[in-house]
Amino acid sequence: MKKLGVALVSSLFCLSAHADLMITAVYDGPITGGLPKGIELYAFNDIADLSIYGVGSANNGGGTDGEEFTFPAVSLTAGSYIYVATEAVEFGNFFGFAPDYTSSSMSINGDDAIELFRNGELFDLFGDQSTDGTGTPWEYMDGWAYRNSGTSPTPVFNLSDWSFSGPNALDGESQNNIDTLIPVGSFGGACGDCNPTPTPTPTPTPIASVLISSIQGTPDTQQTNMYGETDVSPLIGETVVVEAVVVGDFQDNDGDNSRNLDGFYLQEESSDEDGDPLSSEGIFVYDPATLVDVNVGDLVKVTATVDQYFGETQLSDVSAIEIISSDQLNAVTPAQISLLSNTAVSISGADNYQADLEAYEGMLVSLAESVQITEQYHLDRFNEIRVTAGERPAQFTQLNSPDALLYDLWMRDIAARTVVYDDGLNVQNALIDNLDGFAPYIEDTAPRMGDTAQQLTGVLDYKWAGNASSQSTWRIRSHIDGTNTFKPSNPRPLSAPEITGNLKVTSFNVLNLFTTLDNGGSTALGHDPRGADNAFELERQLQKTVNAIIELDADVLGLVELENEFDSVNDGSTAVEALVNAVNSQLGSDVYAYVYPGDQFVGSDAIAVGVIYKTNAVAPAANSYPAILDDSVAATLPEFAGRDFDTDPLFNGEATNRASLAVSFEHLGTGDTFTIAVNHFKSKGQSGLEDTASTNFDRQNGAGFWNQRRLEAAQALTAWLATAPTGISDDDIFVVGDLNSYVAEDPVQYLLANGFNNVENADAYSFVFDGQVGTLDYVLLSDSLMEKLTNAEIWHVNSDEADALDYNTDFGRSTAYFNATTATRNSDHDPLLVGLMMEIHVDTLPELIDLYNELLADGSISGTGKFPIVQAVRAAHFEKLLARSERFFEKQQTALGCIFLLFADKYSDGENWPKDLITGEKTALLNQQILTVSDAMGCNG
Repeated sequence: MKKLGVALVSSLFCLSAHADLMITAVYDGPITGGLPKGIELYAFNDIADLSIYGVGSANNGGGTDGEEFTFPAVSLTAGSYIYVATEAVEFGNFFGFAPDYTSSSMSINGDDAIELFRNGELFDLFGDQSTDGTGTPWEYMDGWAYRNSGTSPTPVFNLSDWSFSGPNALDGESQNNIDTLIPVGSFGGACGDCNPTPTPTPTPTPIASVLISSIQGTPDTQQTNMYGETDVSPLIGETVVVEAVVVGDFQDNDGDNSRNLDGFYLQEESSDEDGDPLSSEGIFVYDPATLVDVNVGDLVKVTATVDQYFGETQLSDVSAIEIISSDQLNAVTPAQISLLSNTAVSISGADNYQADLEAYEGMLVSLAESVQITEQYHLDRFNEIRVTAGERPAQFTQLNSPDALLYDLWMRDIAARTVVYDDGLNVQNALIDNLDGFAPYIEDTAPRMGDTAQQLTGVLDYKWAGNASSQSTWRIRSHIDGTNTFKPSNPRPLSAPEITGNLKVTSFNVLNLFTTLDNGGSTALGHDPRGADNAFELERQLQKTVNAIIELDADVLGLVELENEFDSVNDGSTAVEALVNAVNSQLGSDVYAYVYPGDQFVGSDAIAVGVIYKTNAVAPAANSYPAILDDSVAATLPEFAGRDFDTDPLFNGEATNRASLAVSFEHLGTGDTFTIAVNHFKSKGQSGLEDTASTNFDRQNGAGFWNQRRLEAAQALTAWLATAPTGISDDDIFVVGDLNSYVAEDPVQYLLANGFNNVENADAYSFVFDGQVGTLDYVLLSDSLMEKLTNAEIWHVNSDEADALDYNTDFGRSTAYFNATTATRNSDHDPLLVGLMMEIHVDTLPELIDLYNELLADGSISGTGKFPIVQAVRAAHFEKLLARSERFFEKQQTALGCIFLLFADKYSDGENWPKDLITGEKTALLNQQILTVSDAMGCNG
């Protein structure tokens, strides 16, 4: 692997030995939009699995974006050409045949570099990733570049290997005509050094009886190779004889299909260890031919060559394996790794920090401390999880203000105590049961993030997991079934937390709920769908979401990630209608309704926010209307005067915040009114931003990309809500939704400094990203609502679960993982629930008297005194005070009416006890309404 500060400048293997595919042509066409755009590739050997290859483009000299398109797992015969283009129609019109694959990674403009990756590493390169090709000798704008026959793939661009049309050579053309404007399929297969004829060399004399620790070396003896690796064996290239114990049998074709890595792991007997903690006692033997079938515990003698592959020291080119004896595993001492004590980090294949475990490479290891599962994003694809010792990692800006230096230290600390736990295969989409400790994998028993393992044990290697997106890093792989188990330390919460009060409000991300299926069509706004691929997946998605909503039992739900289309008539055609109808169907009556926002679309994005509500709990407030905050509205705010929203959009267009929706409601139980504003701020991803000078560029301080744009959304939201956009001026305001900002970041801090309050605890979380927890989802309350807050809880029904449990069925996922009877993993965000005690408001004496009688009838208040008869007399006397006040006001004798209201106040204010006539839990509420009516009647003027 790479050490800190060392760049990996080329692939980690010999091209001559492994080359099968290369870039042979790059096209930038003359049709409108620069079509066709694409590349040609040529296979000069048979390729059994094309998915080890992928391509990417580096645009405008902005540097590599890595592998952006991975080929499918299909075979390819030698001599075949394949074509990758941005789209198929114009490509076919121009060339007369369709491309094999389409990918946005081929959105090139004649000045962009093209990269071919093999096993995640750069393998072949056209152009310079760090140079805008405009005006360079390799520019191909409205033209082409074609590889010269007899040349070879290389990760360092060689201009002399290519022929060029020159810019604008294709102008005016509409097809590749008889003059062969663009060379197609003419490379001819003459690859100069792809499969060279080996030069006969004398058989090397093996170095006999070499200790593995001598092969592995230490930092003092290890070499640095041409690729920048600093952990290369001091015996690299030497043929050696090693005698050691098999601690991991991962041979193919040996009857064990759960551990197939084309080899096995050896470790020195305890008596042969060198005692140096910096040198490993283990090594992987690459034996794809399964020369001899070995088993765990066999003491073997192996003759092979010391090799380096993907940063891992190996023995390859095995010429002899001799089994000396068996059942010798007890002669080996597993290495104890203390992740909590570790502070050393290196750089993984994904260019992230990782624990530096070089001293244990290839060994049977056991983790000294209990570890907890902190990430399962790749469980369903690669059967890998991440485990961490010590406290569960939080996002840096969940607890700290953005700071580049401290953020770097934070990430180093997390990496130093984290390692990947993997199965024994390097394939995609295998059954999860294959991961030791996870079988049988069903929802009821599936481990969650936060679950723990003691003495996690297995062989430690440095490999990828079967595809470039998994990347090379340290992996512990169980060597014997049943070695590892996981304790349910974070029990699955099937029920939502209990919420008190008379109003329950929820922020709920529904994870791209689309009724437009993602099967090639477009949404009503012309976007690609983002949800279910087919009707079966949609049914499963709706079932999970419905289960969640019924269990939440909220009165008002602010929804995030709905398909952006709304209809004033519920005919079931939109996502929000389908959801509400499904909920009501399961409940057996029309319990919920949705808010029609007043327009078919809320903003211009593929997804939108929405609101649904219980019709027996709340109703849209009289004389109010839903309001949408988009760029057209933001432009009217004084705070944004002078901003050109066409060139600097905030809510409309690419890489912007989603439009916000505000709705005002009346609480039917009390008549209290409130406004809820649902939001979905811009995500933290790059989204094509290349300008490093932009205020929205990632400063590596923990806030991610687009922090400024999210801050501006918070500023616009606050200013907009101050204008009472729904037509109702009320201090009771909820700000809910996915703000894509952790607590200590600027957008949330701005809202907290401008009238809103966070109800979540400091250690709260609603989302897990990159193995770290934090809050992206909020229900923020205005100051007046804080006085009514009863409690707030986050239901951890989603973020701690593996996405293997969700509705998706693609890539052959077993349908047995899914449980349609629960809400588990209905989304990737956890819902937040808030309870409030809304207050009754009365403005007239008749309303006050009605309130008094209601509270008396339900036992919320009573007359004072120890005996029921005394209580009844005093309650009746208090009612007479109110009745006399009403009569005097009816006679327009205001002074006398006010006097009796004053008596009612004094006999219920709790300050004249035992002279008060009224007591009980709602006495303060009644007293407040007496004062309100007194003000309304002019008594306090």
